[in-house]
Amino acid sequence: MSPQSAVTEEPFRKLALAVGFLAVAVSAFLAHGAPATGYELSLYTMTPGRVWAGLLVAMAIALAIAFIPPSSVTGGTRAGTEPDSQTNTRLFTSRPLAVVLGGLTMIVFAGLPLIRGYRFFGNHDALTHLGWARAMADGTIVPFDLYYPGIHTVTAMINAAVGIPLEQSLLLAILATMIVFWIFVPLCAGTIVSNRRAVVIAAFSSFLLLPITTISMYMTAHAMSQAVLFSALLFFLFAKYLRADRSLATVSAVGTAFALVSIATVVYHPQLVAHLIVVFLGISLVQFLARRIASQGRIANQTPMYGQALFLVALFLVWTSNHGFFSGMIDHFLSAAVDFILRDGGGAGDTVAMQGASLGALGSGLGEIFVKLFTVHLLFTLLAAGLILAAIGARNSEWLARIRPETLYFAVALVGLGPLFVVYFLAPGSTMYFRVFGLMMVFVTLLGAIAIDGLTGRFSGRWRESRFVPSGRPLLAVGFALLLLLSLVAVFPSPYTYNPSPHVSDQQMSGYETAFDTQADEVDIVGLRNGPNRFDDAIHGNDERMRLHFDVPESAFGSGLVDEYDDDRYLLVSQYDYDREVHAYGELRHSDGDFSALENEPGVNRIHTNGEFDRYYIDASMSDA
Repeated sequence: MSPQSAVTEEPFRKLALAVGFLAVAVSAFLAHGAPATGYELSLYTMTPGRVWAGLLVAMAIALAIAFIPPSSVTGGTRAGTEPDSQTNTRLFTSRPLAVVLGGLTMIVFAGLPLIRGYRFFGNHDALTHLGWARAMADGTIVPFDLYYPGIHTVTAMINAAVGIPLEQSLLLAILATMIVFWIFVPLCAGTIVSNRRAVVIAAFSSFLLLPITTISMYMTAHAMSQAVLFSALLFFLFAKYLRADRSLATVSAVGTAFALVSIATVVYHPQLVAHLIVVFLGISLVQFLARRIASQGRIANQTPMYGQALFLVALFLVWTSNHGFFSGMIDHFLSAAVDFILRDGGGAGDTVAMQGASLGALGSGLGEIFVKLFTVHLLFTLLAAGLILAAIGARNSEWLARIRPETLYFAVALVGLGPLFVVYFLAPGSTMYFRVFGLMMVFVTLLGAIAIDGLTGRFSGRWRESRFVPSGRPLLAVGFALLLLLSLVAVFPSPYTYNPSPHVSDQQMSGYETAFDTQADEVDIVGLRNGPNRFDDAIHGNDERMRLHFDVPESAFGSGLVDEYDDDRYLLVSQYDYDREVHAYGELRHSDGDFSALENEPGVNRIHTNGEFDRYYIDASMSDA
């Protein structure tokens, strides 16, 4: 088929892209026109179906244009040859636009809480971070008062510059780190492979959001989650630094940028920098050994990382010395290891067993949750492992030789992070090993994308010659479509993964505000699952986390509240509490009957309600009635 056919197809590709951009715009408009009117248990089911239809159409078009070239390219060229310059120019134009379309689709997807007018999106740590951002905006704390003031500082800056509420400013700061991840993962892969196809593949790989697991890595305000996503910029500069032309100007410019981003990273979260120190010291060791063993090899010819690694160490020590973070972290995990040994096990193993038992009570199990949360992670891990083994073992491939240094560096990073994962795993009641897992998934995303690029290049000629499969590129489009569906359906907490949405409605926030404002000094507040403490943080911007409000004992909720306490209490219950316990957790701890019984229990009186938030007064003097 002649190149003329590609010219004929080009208007259709442009029209398809136009339809895709229109679909994204219409989806955003429809989502904005359907704001949340109350608490929503699932963002997925409560967002109008037309919004999802538009986003699916846009992403499908982006995948098709990105991976399926004109027929003259798939069928009219011999294997291993390049398309003519005019066709290559058209591909160069359409592919970036397709990637941009995919990126805009992801921005609308990740920004749905903002677009649909959520008061806030996030519970637990996210509410505490909101409070710290509020305190920073009010001037009651300064960035140096916090261990990791990155997201709070950015939030306060957005709030001051744009004038939108702090809740929305914080959601924008979170979205910004996702955009950083989506931009610099493909740029990093492109720097390593020097291949436009690799950039496209890495872009759609980054859209999978593999570092987000909803277990200690979230789409909500969570300093480590945002720091890990932000680290994609650091790894891009790392790749640029390695492949700098060794001139003083180039090395200085990239090295300075790397140092500045390192400073930003430690501000986002020093714990991540502790992990990165392990990574970059390991890479420096590989470079040192390569210069002794294979002085003429590719690794030996790259810019050494010694200075940058030492700068990162010094930066970490200077920052943490002001907070006692480093010594506290060491003490915690040493005591955790000792406790694990003396008690003959425990830690995360017990936590996993308990969660498995809870899931079994809901008719599910760890196997089902693993499939829902980690199927795509497993596939990319296998791709990354295959690439590492090929880079180590194969010696007759120019393509592998070109990407071997970075592949080995990332392999060393994964090996170095393994012991940290184990240490966290041993800590009793901790899920922080998933933080290490999230960082590991950044490397896995890059390696998996590079592996897919290599496989595509290796088999594209065979696919072209097949009678039954005219091109392998459509398989990539279909494959990524399936992976995106599998991955993105689980990045927001929902009953699909046996979790409630962390949506904070106007009624819930205003209910807590009223409860705190009208609280009698001598009457304490109780609630469910630490809820009052976190909302106290969010509303008052406490310097230290609030811990004065206690949970209602499981056995007392619904019956026996009056007998439980010697003094009067306020009991705070929201629609979120009800939907979480009854619908998301399947009445595992508290049933619908327990909530209904509050209305009839003697000595428990509802004194305030706004439709989604109830405040009860527990009269302890009625315990003998």
